Amino acid sequence: MFSRILAVLMCIVSVLTAPFSQISAKFELKNELEKGSFESPYIVRPLDEITINGVSVDEYSVVACDDAPVYTNAAQTLCNELYKACGKKIEVAENISSNAFIISEKLNNENRFTIKVEDGNVYIEGSSGAGISRGITAFADEILLSSQESFNFKDGYEYNKTFSDYVTYEDFGAVGDGKADDFEAIVKTHEFANAKGLRVFANETATYYIGGADKTAYIKTCTDWSTARFIIDDTNVENRSAWIFNIAPSQGAIKITDKVAPLKEDATNIGTSLESKSLVVLTDSNVKRYIRKGANQNSGSNQTDVILVFENGDISPDTPLIWDFNTITSATAYPIDSEFLTVKGGRFTTIANNAASEYNYYARGIQVRRSNTVIDGIYHDIKNEGKTGAPYSAFVSLSCCADVTVKNCTFTGHKKYTTTGSAGTSVTMGTYDIGAATAVNAKFINCNQTNDITDNDYWGIAGTNYCKNLVYDGCALSRFDAHQGVLNATVKNSVLGHHGIKLIGSGTALIENTTVLSDSFIALRSDYGSTWNGEIIIRNCKFYPTGVSNYIIDAENTEDHDFGYTCYLLQKIEIDGLYVHRVGINYLFTMVNSKHILDSYKAEYPVVPPQEIIVNDFDCLFFGDIFVSMNKAIFKTRISS
Repeated sequence: MFSRILAVLMCIVSVLTAPFSQISAKFELKNELEKGSFESPYIVRPLDEITINGVSVDEYSVVACDDAPVYTNAAQTLCNELYKACGKKIEVAENISSNAFIISEKLNNENRFTIKVEDGNVYIEGSSGAGISRGITAFADEILLSSQESFNFKDGYEYNKTFSDYVTYEDFGAVGDGKADDFEAIVKTHEFANAKGLRVFANETATYYIGGADKTAYIKTCTDWSTARFIIDDTNVENRSAWIFNIAPSQGAIKITDKVAPLKEDATNIGTSLESKSLVVLTDSNVKRYIRKGANQNSGSNQTDVILVFENGDISPDTPLIWDFNTITSATAYPIDSEFLTVKGGRFTTIANNAASEYNYYARGIQVRRSNTVIDGIYHDIKNEGKTGAPYSAFVSLSCCADVTVKNCTFTGHKKYTTTGSAGTSVTMGTYDIGAATAVNAKFINCNQTNDITDNDYWGIAGTNYCKNLVYDGCALSRFDAHQGVLNATVKNSVLGHHGIKLIGSGTALIENTTVLSDSFIALRSDYGSTWNGEIIIRNCKFYPTGVSNYIIDAENTEDHDFGYTCYLLQKIEIDGLYVHRVGINYLFTMVNSKHILDSYKAEYPVVPPQEIIVNDFDCLFFGDIFVSMNKAIFKTRISS
């Protein structure tokens, strides 16, 4: 009896003090979280220290010989690259003094870049032709980021880089003044580069204007946009579904439907050989999965799965099947390029479409359809969002590809607009800057966004479907989201904002060294049945609730809707270090089904509760007990430690 009375009192305290704990949380985070390009404090950097003759780099400044853009861009690039390597910030100064990185232009060789150390100063020379910032990032990639623990510049040190075998947009008529439409020149440049196997360089001081023509530039060679600007004008678009850039594989998709026999979930081979290692997308249109519930209700999607398959037909154990395929109505193989392709740099500004607020998605960004691709250092912001706007599918979108890394990129959350959903009620349209579908082994590393990750006026930054082995590492973004399922998800060294971590899927979800600033630490999406058929591991994390609810995992399922699969409320939960910035008791789960409060309740589509719950090292502001759920008729499993 006493324990029940204490539990009631603790619950009352929790409700009464919740608003004050939220105020306290905001003060505590004030020094950490700032609006605009907030960086995860958990980023793991390759170097602890950079020195020049033993003197720490943070005692140095950067000096440009002129205020022309090629120099000022290079100065800022150097500051950014040094910070990226060791986490130390240095300033740009106007006058040359001792302890300086001195940037100047070398005109006698348009393609040569050098770094020399003399008398304790570091001299950086390049040209406006091949670029100075381009040389700095090459040095950082080749030397700094591949070093360990520390790097010391010594007197006499020299780094040389010669750029060759490239073409520029200007070679094909680009003006780069931010006014003339350079889209045609950009398309032609990449066509030529693809045919000749040449890299593409953008002019570091150019601003390329891209109008609304129905064109796409196909990228099949390494591309370096460096510090060039791109303006993408979406106010008068001929084809909203046409991507600006398509990073394309060297070989097209191959239909193999008639070669693949029905497959069971535990299959290890597809029953046919392939010309090369490929990503294979399977579809059974006779079976519907992800039958959505709610304001955006639908009749489901064709059963789809994506797997990595070797030449002999073996399925990679890292991408097992998640469904039985009694019938295969479509099977497509996407051959994997063996060599890595890198697309880096570029500052992109989208002038928003201002179209009617309806579900007419715009795809005016960068589509990645090539496996083994690295996207590095892209910056994207959005201007001119008005009273109305059509949604965006993504600025960077991964589709039918494997082993793609997106790193050191800055994105922007899109303003939210409302329309009428399929259920006839008002809904807020999902609109994204990051997207992935039928992609495996995709990694987002050290990425952030321009707007406040806690600002609810903007939609969650990312949305994904049918992915496997999806990773966030060192990211500060408003959301991690899996709509129509993910197999295996990892979020580590990151900070997630107002949309938090939203999951549907299976396998292992690992959340490690991560802070979440949302109404729940994890939300199992109710519109897809709040299902996770596998385990979730929470390790060394912090949760700052933005509301007054006292639960860790948000899950809701009325058990009267067929989602096209059995819904699991996780099979195993393991918490090893979780701090919740809230006063009072905490529940691991919400009230999943308010009607299911008695054991006698008969559910039409019953959820499967967890089989094992382990909690170690849990703490909160005060009254730190944690319970499974008030939904005791569903949750029979007790917490163990």
